[in-house]
Amino acid sequence: MYQAYGVLGFPLGHSLSPYLHNAAFETHGMKGCYFKWEIEPRQLSDFMKAVTLLPVRGVSVTIPYKEQVISYLDEISPAARDIGAVNTIYLENEKLKGDNTDYSGFMAPLKGMELNSALVLGAGGASRSILYGLRKLGISRIVISNRNKDKAEKLALEFGIESIDWSQRKEINVDVLVNSTPLGTKGDNQDKTPWEFEHFPFKIVYDLVYNPLQTRLLRQAEEKGVQVISGLSMFIHQAREQFRIWTGETFSPDWAEDLIQKKMSENS
Repeated sequence: MYQAYGVLGFPLGHSLSPYLHNAAFETHGMKGCYFKWEIEPRQLSDFMKAVTLLPVRGVSVTIPYKEQVISYLDEISPAARDIGAVNTIYLENEKLKGDNTDYSGFMAPLKGMELNSALVLGAGGASRSILYGLRKLGISRIVISNRNKDKAEKLALEFGIESIDWSQRKEINVDVLVNSTPLGTKGDNQDKTPWEFEHFPFKIVYDLVYNPLQTRLLRQAEEKGVQVISGLSMFIHQAREQFRIWTGETFSPDWAEDLIQKKMSENS
């Protein structure tokens, strides 16, 4: 019997998760099918009840439900508890459990590097996992800046890090710059950047945006000779960990990257 999996969110737009996970099921010869579940907020409670009744084995959770789903779960992992968000739901021993693979997906390309400081731009939903991941990497100085100063200060207090005003971000010298804002995303934000300055005093610039693959921020950083990391890496590694939690199997990040890049080229 086929097992159902899918991504829960609203709106979902052109999510690449079904394409990646269904390709992984096919590659492993598994009877799994991954769907898009675009559920309106008023339908969330009914959807979560259905998850326990139907042959649903796994759910990827995205905006705006990463915090809201927690109350429907029997257990959540220590990481999900500390982050305050769940992006992965799975059924184990008749219990509905939640985990967070965003932080490990974010960390994957940074492991093994000598990094001591980071500046995170943006204080939205993704930033919680980023801050947790940076702490897990042992980075001693973490600074956050956001156009809404109150949001940044709240996260800074919660995670025990520094907060600076958006207008002062250019004065910070750190090893890693992380963009967790939507600036640079395909569409109305594509030509925008959170770093409108000539100098790039960083070892690495990491943009969580992965569509387009090369944002204005990454292009400008590369021109300055800075190492860049696209959000595609985080997307693939968090999905890879989800697949492992659900099935006990995994897939090659290189295989997944080739797959996604070809799909994005077809859609462009």
